[in-house]
Amino acid sequence: MSEETVLAQVKKVSPLTDSIVRLVLAPEHFVSYQAGQYLQILLGAEVLNFSIANAPLGTHEYELHIRHSRNNPYHQHLFTHIKEQGNVSLRLPFGECTLERLDPQRPIIFIAAGTGFAPVNGMIEQLLAFDDPRPFELFWGARSQGDFYLDAKVKSWEDHVLRFKYCSLLSVESKESLAALVLRKHARDIEDWQMVISGPFDMVYSTRDTLVNNGVSAASLFSDAFSFESK
Repeated sequence: MSEETVLAQVKKVSPLTDSIVRLVLAPEHFVSYQAGQYLQILLGAEVLNFSIANAPLGTHEYELHIRHSRNNPYHQHLFTHIKEQGNVSLRLPFGECTLERLDPQRPIIFIAAGTGFAPVNGMIEQLLAFDDPRPFELFWGARSQGDFYLDAKVKSWEDHVLRFKYCSLLSVESKESLAALVLRKHARDIEDWQMVISGPFDMVYSTRDTLVNNGVSAASLFSDAFSFESK
């Protein structure tokens, strides 16, 4: 699947929390992608990478979850551009951490921190849409309760989908890491699972290292951050 550049209208900008914004983009022509991939927003010489938060299920739109901060000049530039122009130039798709890369017979653990939940949201939407029979779980970590910005949606999945389990971890209330929590919850069957890790790069690498140091095969771990580390 080769990358394409396309102009997209900003269809919606809506707050998910005080600091996280949902951006919905409607492209002039739809460029196909796989759940879990990311796109680039091109602002002159600046290139901003954002995970696509929705599964490709026919809407022909791209949803992004962006942590908006006044201390981030790139995001300030982006939202100023959106306010003035109402459109953005995109290049996509990018990323190899998709459901198609995973073993179709093994259950999945998603490990996400903060807005690292965005690509996981898309992958779970796809699992649900196609009635994938595999068990899957989400371990979602955040620094504040508000950072579980779609917590109600995830809990609704858990209430209605028997093969899905959800566990959240608030870092200010626990000294345990997401990796340690996964290892504790799956002390007896950790080798049965494959894992997708999503979040800030340092979190992804430390999670991987903890898992591998405790006997998890590196071949069972998936993240696009691994590709950046090797460059």
